[in-house]
Amino acid sequence: MTDFKSEFSRRADSVRRSDFVKKVTDSARDFAESIADKAEDAFEVLSERAEDAYDTVRERGSELRERAQESMRETPVLNRAKAMYELIGEGRVTEAFERYYHDDVVIQENDAEPRRGKQASRDFLQRWMADVETSHGGGVKAITSNESDHVTIVETWGDVTFKDGRRVKIEEVAVQHWEDGLIVRERFYYKEP
Repeated sequence: MTDFKSEFSRRADSVRRSDFVKKVTDSARDFAESIADKAEDAFEVLSERAEDAYDTVRERGSELRERAQESMRETPVLNRAKAMYELIGEGRVTEAFERYYHDDVVIQENDAEPRRGKQASRDFLQRWMADVETSHGGGVKAITSNESDHVTIVETWGDVTFKDGRRVKIEEVAVQHWEDGLIVRERFYYKEP
């Protein structure tokens, strides 16, 4: 009888444990389904908000693009000069020269004899760049334009070390005359190092 009681008690415990495990399992499954439903609801809300944000950005983007185009129409020479100096600031000096200078450009340094033609200025630029060992920085201090006369005036600075070891800090002003979106005449004013 004792064996029967203990066997019965053992089986009853096993059934209770089994019922408990089933309840816990069912409860965990219900909880997981509830979380999944909430996640799905949250995903739908986020999707709707993302679509709204995309529409807003698209509308604002169109507005900003229109404003930028209007600004380009109002100050095309200034904007071209800014774009050119942006390329120069990225180290794309040759690309800026090729893109923004006219084939018949005339460039003058202070009172020196002007260089005539893009090729002469290209050769000068390549020699100058080949002589530079290190650029320590540079940039635009000020830039302005006279749109009716198609003139930009740009104050720049640079700090370079040449291959002969000389380190030179350069500050200069360039007066640029534009035609058809290209520089046709440019004069640099600076103190000789």
